[in-house]
Amino acid sequence: MLKKVFLIGSIVIMAGILYNLPEVNSQGLMVTSKFIKGDIPANPRSPIWDKADGITIPLSSQIIAQPRTFTLPKGRSSVRGINVKSLNNGKDIAFLIEWDDMTENSILDDTAAYRDAVALNFPVSDSEKDVPYFGMGHGEKEDPHLVNIWQWKADLEDGRDRVVPLGASYPGEGLKYSVDWYQGQLYNLPPKEKQRKGPVEDLNAVGFGTLTLQDSQDVMGKGVWSGGKWRVILYRPMTTKDKEDVQFKKGKKYIAFAVWDGANLEKDGQKSISTWHELTIE
Repeated sequence: MLKKVFLIGSIVIMAGILYNLPEVNSQGLMVTSKFIKGDIPANPRSPIWDKADGITIPLSSQIIAQPRTFTLPKGRSSVRGINVKSLNNGKDIAFLIEWDDMTENSILDDTAAYRDAVALNFPVSDSEKDVPYFGMGHGEKEDPHLVNIWQWKADLEDGRDRVVPLGASYPGEGLKYSVDWYQGQLYNLPPKEKQRKGPVEDLNAVGFGTLTLQDSQDVMGKGVWSGGKWRVILYRPMTTKDKEDVQFKKGKKYIAFAVWDGANLEKDGQKSISTWHELTIE
């Protein structure tokens, strides 16, 4: 199954070359989660982040599954790289993602507008033989290769998470819940354990088109836009009781990334993505 994953990854890389797009790095890069004593910073601007070394991760347009990026205003996705840092204290783990974006798409006054967003992607299983496809996992019902996705959405900042339906691809679009969000009215809230803990959604997938919300929303986050740059932090306890969560401990994991640029009308599969990269947890 691992051969199948890397075959798909090779197709993505070759397609990027053919379409003159910066390809994802086939060798992989290492993200290090540095161990620190004390509390994990919940603010993207905290000076504690200076203790962690950042690494630049290249991104490419998602061109394998519909909707592809060819139909976007730019003819491709916008973001071509992100800077990543990570910290942990043995109990909690956090990731700081930074990228250039000259337009802030967060406070939306139109249901047809699109948000800025970023997602982290982790294999749920620790098995080296069953690494999922980095593009949202893969598999059949009898043989799922599950991924855990943490997605931060800019329009959910500052308490607006309570007026946008869970899982909406863009404001005004809902799944199980309806809301007149433009008028600021709350939609029918799901059970408390399934409510967001801020501007981040905790999700699972086993392939394109299979994204589902977890029953327990465990991930928190915060995003700040300033000077043409987003700084977004996502954090969670290293271990949880949820069998569909990634579980962290000292050692090696895999991590992949996705970014959406609202100004380029990006949503769903129209995004910039990376391949798997190694995550070393100190």
